Amino acid sequence: MTVLVPITFLLAWKDLIPTVGSHAVLAICIAVGLPAMGLMGFSQTIARDREKGVFQRLRTTPTPTSAIMGSRILVQLVVTMFMTLCTYAVANVVDGIAVGAVGVALVVVAALVGGMSFLALGLCVVALVKSAEAVSAVGRLIYLPLAVVGGLAEAGLLGPVVKNVARWSPIGTTKLLLLAAMSPTSLDLHAAIALVATLGYGLLFATIGVRSFRWSVA
Repeated sequence: MTVLVPITFLLAWKDLIPTVGSHAVLAICIAVGLPAMGLMGFSQTIARDREKGVFQRLRTTPTPTSAIMGSRILVQLVVTMFMTLCTYAVANVVDGIAVGAVGVALVVVAALVGGMSFLALGLCVVALVKSAEAVSAVGRLIYLPLAVVGGLAEAGLLGPVVKNVARWSPIGTTKLLLLAAMSPTSLDLHAAIALVATLGYGLLFATIGVRSFRWSVA
């Protein structure tokens, strides 16, 4: 279902292409889809497995703890790649948005970088909230202002002040990174700052998540 999130936004915001730009709309839609992976996919899966005692049973086996969590992160990254390519395919077929082979490859890399920061945010939520139901509720509560409001602001629908604030939010920096990836010949200081900021968000969320994570709800 999370794969459909950016495609839904892409179809809904089709009329913004003439004013915002085709690449900008595509970047915003992919950026809006990434936190859905971390907050409504990854975090809920981890919370349910923890509540069912899956992690406790796995930790009694010779499997390293890094492999237990790493396998789940790897699955989410594969889904992120699939989501990004599907969104681009729909944008290309329906709206005629073209990026080029190199641009597509760089967009996938940018989506993985941004996706990692939102996976780290999802881990942070699971670490700080115990029950699976509460994780689901908190994830949706965070997603609404982060993705929907951030996406609307980045599209210029909430005014210039909110747009400037949203530009350096996790959604905003990821959007700038994706937009730069679509035009690799126009990489500038803003793209470099967006990359550093996106990595910084990921490091911050991951640090909190790893330090606070518990393998059981007990």
